[in-house]
Amino acid sequence: MIKRLAHVCIHASDLNKTVDFYHGKIGLPIAFRFHREGVLMGVYFEIGHQTYLEAFEKPDLKVVNTGISHFCLEVDDIDRFIREMKSHGVECTEKRLGCDQSWQTWLQDPDGNRFEIHQYTPDSAQLNGGIVNVDW
Repeated sequence: MIKRLAHVCIHASDLNKTVDFYHGKIGLPIAFRFHREGVLMGVYFEIGHQTYLEAFEKPDLKVVNTGISHFCLEVDDIDRFIREMKSHGVECTEKRLGCDQSWQTWLQDPDGNRFEIHQYTPDSAQLNGGIVNVDW
């Protein structure tokens, strides 16, 4: 039935800044763009394995929590990711081993949308299942 999460959609107050952040700094390839009457209004960023982050411009955006608190992207090398983000002037939290035994760092986009970066370990609950005792 359900195969995977296809995409997460966010709004952007300035689509050019969002493209610069997710494509230029984070490094997500652009799969395609949405135009209305020849004007750019949205972008589909490829995350991998046919999963995407979709962004549409909403100039009067006021970020509010609609029940989804964040999204998370997986990387192979979280230390390299953090170094690269710092070289682009993007602030990340210090790397931390979460209670799920996955490395994590947090950052936010130009509109204040917080998101997480994970690097799985051999002990990660995402790979092994089980019970995770939260520490937050």
